[in-house]
Amino acid sequence: MDTTSRARPGFAAVKARNIAAVPATLSELGADPDAVITQAGLDPSVFSNRENVIPYALAAKLYVEAVKATGCESFGLRVGMKTKASAIGVTGLVSINSPTVREALRIIIDTLKTSDTGGRAFVHNRDGLASLGYAVTADVEGVDQIDGHALAVEFNIMRQLCGPRWRPARVRFVHNPPRDRTPFTRFFEAPVDFAQSRSCLVFDAATLDAPVRDCDPDTADILAPILEEAVANARGDFLSTVKSVIRSRIGAGALSRDHVCQALALNLRTFSHRLAAHGVTFSGLAEEAKFEAAQSLLMKDRKIAEIAATLGFAEPSAFIRAFKAWSGTTPARWRAGRIAG
Repeated sequence: MDTTSRARPGFAAVKARNIAAVPATLSELGADPDAVITQAGLDPSVFSNRENVIPYALAAKLYVEAVKATGCESFGLRVGMKTKASAIGVTGLVSINSPTVREALRIIIDTLKTSDTGGRAFVHNRDGLASLGYAVTADVEGVDQIDGHALAVEFNIMRQLCGPRWRPARVRFVHNPPRDRTPFTRFFEAPVDFAQSRSCLVFDAATLDAPVRDCDPDTADILAPILEEAVANARGDFLSTVKSVIRSRIGAGALSRDHVCQALALNLRTFSHRLAAHGVTFSGLAEEAKFEAAQSLLMKDRKIAEIAATLGFAEPSAFIRAFKAWSGTTPARWRAGRIAG
């Protein structure tokens, strides 16, 4: 399997749970999480539900903005350090209840292949050494941060599979060395090499056939059909991600097809075809998002003129006409009715 090639994906996204530790890590390093998340082009509320989907390109940009805001070159590593197998959902739970380490890793890698997450996990076995790694396949910035995150997660997973004393023989990263290598060597408790051909954990290949520590086969049997169903339903994430991007663009002056396509790493033709396959249009989704945002702002007692400007209307009168078309009444009457109720 070639995991080192870089190709522009048709559509790549990650669940909020995969990077759920970002806001807390920003706070720990003295940055304002909401400000950094917004600067990356995301709505901070995306982290309120771990099942929300985030375009891979925007997740990568979030790491870049986080490094700028904190000055911490090991930011991605710090987020990954807080992330365990449970962060990859049912897949992780099935894997840690598998009979062997090899089978556990196979479940993770095969499941990740079913959807485009912007990268690929891999296991190689050669000359008595195994390498568990991750390769970014999307054309995004912040690859060094993504690699740091990914290998920290894989390290945590291996410790869940093998026990807390497990450690790799070496750790390798594609990117150039940071100014301070200490966070990397301290966390992995192993020699860390940079500017390598691939990012991976290197360890004794015999570990692959070792039994998983504390596995529960009955739990794996119960979860397996749930995992199959989750994989089958993964295609629905596309529409959820589009809606999330549209909501994040409202008020940012960038709510257009071109900006949404850019965030999703899709060309306009592919984007339009995918929306049509779901029976929706961009304009319909944009109107729906504006209506939801308008209701939220009205309930916060914001002025009509202010709401109109936030939603990109040239004049308050244009917003009032649009709101009446959405709801059948004026914004003032709608708000009065909700307050009275």
